Formats: sequence, structure tokens, C-alpha cells
Amino acid sequence: MNKKKIYHFSQNLISLFTVKGLELALTLGLIPYLIFKVGVENYGKYAFAMAMVLFFVNFLNYGFDLSAVRELAKNKNNLEKVEQLFNEVFSVKLFLIGIAYCIIFILVLFIPRFEEARNLFLLASLLLIGDLFSLRWFFLGLEKMKFITLISFLSTLIYVGLVIVFIKHKEDFIWIPVAEAIGLFVVSGLSFVGVLKQFKIKVQLLSFREIGVYLKSHFNSYINLLLPSTTGVIMVFLVGLFGLPNTVALMQIGVKFTSAFSTVNTILTTVFYPMVNREQRNIKASRMVLLGIGFCLSLVMFFGSPFLIAHWLKLKSVTDFENTIYIIKYLSPIPFLMGAISGYGVNGLLVYFEDQLYSWITIVATLFMIVLGCVLIPVLTIIGGAIAFVSGRLLYALLSYYFFKLKVSEVH
Repeated sequence: MNKKKIYHFSQNLISLFTVKGLELALTLGLIPYLIFKVGVENYGKYAFAMAMVLFFVNFLNYGFDLSAVRELAKNKNNLEKVEQLFNEVFSVKLFLIGIAYCIIFILVLFIPRFEEARNLFLLASLLLIGDLFSLRWFFLGLEKMKFITLISFLSTLIYVGLVIVFIKHKEDFIWIPVAEAIGLFVVSGLSFVGVLKQFKIKVQLLSFREIGVYLKSHFNSYINLLLPSTTGVIMVFLVGLFGLPNTVALMQIGVKFTSAFSTVNTILTTVFYPMVNREQRNIKASRMVLLGIGFCLSLVMFFGSPFLIAHWLKLKSVTDFENTIYIIKYLSPIPFLMGAISGYGVNGLLVYFEDQLYSWITIVATLFMIVLGCVLIPVLTIIGGAIAFVSGRLLYALLSYYFFKLKVSEVH
């Protein structure tokens, strides 16, 4: 790797670490504040609504961080192709947001569990409008991670600022998702307009037939991105269906904590993905880095959780505090498992264009997790959710490893 490539790689890595560090500091620091202001129960109601909406946010991103990034990385100097990709992604997102809102309206109008908190779910759904204009996939494809840094930081900063100013009483919890939606909409909208002007892109929406063709041809990438990125959200949602609001809050805290420890893996996977697609000889080195760091983070998460939770959350209930520690200890293998999934799956099988195989692995592992969650959560509540979450990730990692080894044997 020459000096120019090393500099470019380092710049992208530092940019993503910066944004994630700032984002985590702001959002994790906000959780104790929100619990103090609105209480554990109301925070749990908010977490349940956000679990549903975040699933739809990932639903809108129809595998773009994989398929569109891969296409853009190979054609970033072809302005005609760039415009084509831009219009494809925007058209598909616009179509999918219509479907998402149809489903949301059906849920809040006809399903009692959602109907009783209709206003909260509808306000939370505003996050979808902000995400419509998100261009994360675009900057990933161009390998301009510094723009992702700036956009994510500014939107999070606006969100945190609005929360501190307006969330003062317990009943204000309904406005928390609105603050998040405003931050995302303002910054994403400005970046969207900026890209249109800089690249002289003319927005031309695809026909329904063309959208149908796109959805069909990119379905595997969609599955490979949607299900892995929503497993934590699905667990929070399932706990919300079977448990009480305070158990949802604790499960979401556990998932957030785990996400913080998995951030390094997420960043390295994002930076490595365009690189290993250009030069497959980098696959082994990237995998060793992902596995090594994941293993170390899992150890820190297991042994350090009591100290970290005690100094992060000021939970009044001793039971809530102990349950949070138990959840995090159960979830501690996940950073290592995420490293294995990234090393053998995203930066392994997908580099060999085994999108369909990887999508089947994703579906099997996710369905296994959901079924196990539905069995265990009614009996063990949040602990059942944690066990199901880890078991699903373990199966995902094992299947990715097994089929990657088969593929390598076939290639060589």
C-alpha cells in the first residue's frame, strides 16, 4: 500500500472514529439525563416506539450501504453513472417510505398495542422523513468519510440541544423522537441540496416498473443489510411486546451499550469494505484485525460492565441496576461475534459476490433469533432477549465462517 493510499485510509478511519466517538459521547451521555427527566417507564415507551421506527429506517435503506456503495466505488469518476445511482436510490427510498407509512397507519389505527400510544408512534415516524434525504451511502461510495463525520455530528448536536432545552417533565417524553427527527432532517436536507449542486445532478424519478426491477435485483443486498442492522432493534421490540416499559428501557440500554463496544468493528468494516473490493489480497489482514479487536472488546465489556454502568447510569432501583449488569454480561460475546461476521461475511463472502448465499445465512440466523426470542422472552423477559440475541449472532458467525471456508477452497 503506497503513501497516498495509507493517507486516504487513515483519513477515512480517523473521520469515522471521530464521528462515532462524538456521537456515542452525546447519545450515551443523554440516556441518564432522559431517564432522570422522564423516568424509566416513559423512557421505555419511547424506546419501544423508536424500535419500530428504526426498523423502518433500515427498511428504507434497501441495501444501499452495500450494493450502491459497491457500484459507486467502482464508478465514482463517471458522472453519468453517479447521477443514475443517485436517482435510483432516491426513487426507491421515496417508494419505500410510502409503504412504511401505510404499515404504520394500519398499526396505530387497528392494533391495540400501538393504538394506545398513537401520537408517540406517529411523531417518532417523522424520523423517516429525515432519513429520506440521508446520503450516507453516497459519501461511503466516494470514500469521503469526513462528510459523514460532519453530518452525523451536527444532526446529533441539534438533537441533544433540543432535548436539553425542551425535555423538562415526565410527559415530555413524547417529543424526544421529534427532536431527533429535526436534527436529521435539517442536516441531511442541507447535504442533499449541496450534493445536487456540486455534482450537477438532475433528480429524475424512476417509473414503478423500474423501481420493481431495482427492488428485485438488489433484494439480496437488502436482506444482508437490513437484518444484521436491526437485530438489536428487533430484540427491543420483542421485549416491548411481551414485557413492561421498564424492561424495554433496560433492554435498550443493554443494546446501546453493546453497540458502543461494537462501534470499532462497524467503523473498520465500513472502511475495509471498499478496500477489499478493490484488492482481494487484503481480506485476510482485515479479518485478523476485526477478530482481534472484537475479542479484546468482548473481554472488556464482560469484566468492565459493573464499573462502567455504575459511573454511567444513576439508576435508583437496585434491581434495575443488577438486571442491566446481567444483560450486558450476557451480551458481551457480541463484539467478537460481530468481528467474525464482518470478517467472514461482509468482507469475505460479499467480496466474492456471494450475495445470495449470504442473504440466506442472514435470514436463517435472524429467524432463529426471533423464534428463540419469542420462546424465551415471555419466560425470562430481558434475560431471554439477551440470550436470543447472542444465540442468533453466534449462528450467524458460524455459518459465515463455514461457507467462507468452502468458497475459499473452491476458488483455490
